[in-house]
Amino acid sequence: MSKLKKKEKILSPSRIKTFEVCSWDYYCNYHLKLPDKGNDGSKRGTCVHLILECLLNKRHRHNYDKLMEQNTIKASPSVERLLKKTARKEKLDYKNNIELIDQMILTGLKNDFFCEEGELFKSEYEFLIESEKPKYKMRGIIDKMARYPNNILKIFDYKTSKSKFSGEDVYANIQAMAYTLYGKKVEKFNKVFGEFLFLKFPEDPKVETEYSNEEIAGLEYYLESVYKKINDFSEEKATSNMAASHGWPAKHKGFCGLAKCGRATHKGQLKKDGNVMWHCPQKFAYDYYAAVDENGDVKRTAFELEDLVLKEGEVAVEKHYDGCPAFNKR
Repeated sequence: MSKLKKKEKILSPSRIKTFEVCSWDYYCNYHLKLPDKGNDGSKRGTCVHLILECLLNKRHRHNYDKLMEQNTIKASPSVERLLKKTARKEKLDYKNNIELIDQMILTGLKNDFFCEEGELFKSEYEFLIESEKPKYKMRGIIDKMARYPNNILKIFDYKTSKSKFSGEDVYANIQAMAYTLYGKKVEKFNKVFGEFLFLKFPEDPKVETEYSNEEIAGLEYYLESVYKKINDFSEEKATSNMAASHGWPAKHKGFCGLAKCGRATHKGQLKKDGNVMWHCPQKFAYDYYAAVDENGDVKRTAFELEDLVLKEGEVAVEKHYDGCPAFNKR
């Protein structure tokens, strides 16, 4: 196997999480750039985040008022039109998902949406931290931030996942710690609090985080270590830390080990209720298409040829993925 090209890899919470949980999944996503079919959960998340982002704009306050007054997104035709348009783009069945989307949006709106006791000053903000000592580069996207008296910053993040953080997902959460690092290192706030809103839990959506200066200092040295590992990553290391090698995780460990792989033994396997059993998208073989440039580098991929957007100098190439080597022995 050849070495990966030495192009600098910038950290992000999602890149780090993928790298930690499964080296093969990392290889598939960040080197092979395999296509992501997504699922209804991620597509719903895209719809919900878009509406919440739009409603923060002062120009759309009248839409917010309508939704709150009638307790449904159907109160605003413009909001509903945007949702339907986004659902079509995401290939999401709008009719079968609108009730849950409606609930999640309203949960976000009802939980101090405009940060009334503070000052909302950034939303959908992409940050970049560049550090020389310890050495690392990291980027991320923050849903919204608000500043409060006494040099306090609160960072909000909307979650549309089916379960809330628990165990290590709370006290050692890379995303939450990265937000705190940004707030202290770049924005220069004395205290930084994280507030994750799990929109599927309207009765109790909040999970709050806070980390000490010592914990954030430790995070920076961890980032230096993982930054070096990711930038030294090679194809030979793709099987070095596979999720399948770690067995089924303890409850406090979160979504890792064989839980990340799924229980399905073949593609399309059905559960007792007749629904398709979930599994890691990289577990089994499939065919796909890649946009390849003049140097033979893969720029982007898609499952269907018509979904592959080609830029000047690129050609479409049909490819085959053999599946995860932990489950597809040759």
